[in-house]
Amino acid sequence: MGCCTGRCTLIFLCSLQLLAALERQIFDFLGFQWAPILGNFLQIIVVILGLFGTIQFRPRYIVVYTVWTALWVTWNVFIICFYLEVGGLSKLIGFVYACYVISIFMEEEDSFDFIGGLDTYSYRQPPQEHVELKPVKPVGRTK
Repeated sequence: MGCCTGRCTLIFLCSLQLLAALERQIFDFLGFQWAPILGNFLQIIVVILGLFGTIQFRPRYIVVYTVWTALWVTWNVFIICFYLEVGGLSKLIGFVYACYVISIFMEEEDSFDFIGGLDTYSYRQPPQEHVELKPVKPVGRTK
């Protein structure tokens, strides 16, 4: 029996992650949701980078792969807890979204006058009484 080193284990885990990400990507293409497709694409790129770093002994690539994997697992745990409504996450997110929607509708827009249509001045500013126009004379032309 052979001894399995840490390098062989990491190559095996990267291969499993790559297969799972490719399978997830195929099913996400069927649903036409672009955010998961882009996320899975980034996951595939980073797993290939980690696999390359493991095979070629590139520690920076392995560190990037490790940090990304930790963030990816954290995000997936959050999504699972959100969908299972663990700890009231869906209520918290709903409240934050409701506050955002209310703040959008409460903003006042001063660039449109509902009575007169699109004007060059706002209804809060009085129009100028007299605008002086001066003719434009071409410079450098003499007859």
